[in-house]
Amino acid sequence: MTDEQTTHPAPPPAPPPAAPSDDSDRTVALVCYILQAASVVTAGLVAVIAVIIAYVRKDQAPDWLKNHYTYQIRTFWYGLAGWVIGVLTIWVLGLGLLIMLATAIWFIIRAVVGLIRLTEGRSHTDPRGFWI
Repeated sequence: MTDEQTTHPAPPPAPPPAAPSDDSDRTVALVCYILQAASVVTAGLVAVIAVIIAYVRKDQAPDWLKNHYTYQIRTFWYGLAGWVIGVLTIWVLGLGLLIMLATAIWFIIRAVVGLIRLTEGRSHTDPRGFWI
């Protein structure tokens, strides 16, 4: 047999590249998580931008990223509720300050956990839930 007659197994096909919209949506979701984490030092202003982006992009995103946008939207609304409760109870021996601090810590943790899951390509087990 000559070299021309020997058959070599074909290399396995490369996985298909991610669709451009998938990469774009992933980047947008990443920006939303960063804005949410940064919102603690901007009095929540950039969180409003993040939630608007999440609402706009949610319907056109792939399912696993819809999950992230839902998580970001819920994080915003639960965080806002925590801040409102904190403000309303601030006159009760500083209880409101503790509530606002706990809400800020919870908010940052959710943003970081979401960011980690996003970079790993994983979705959330319960994006509508309150807990991490």
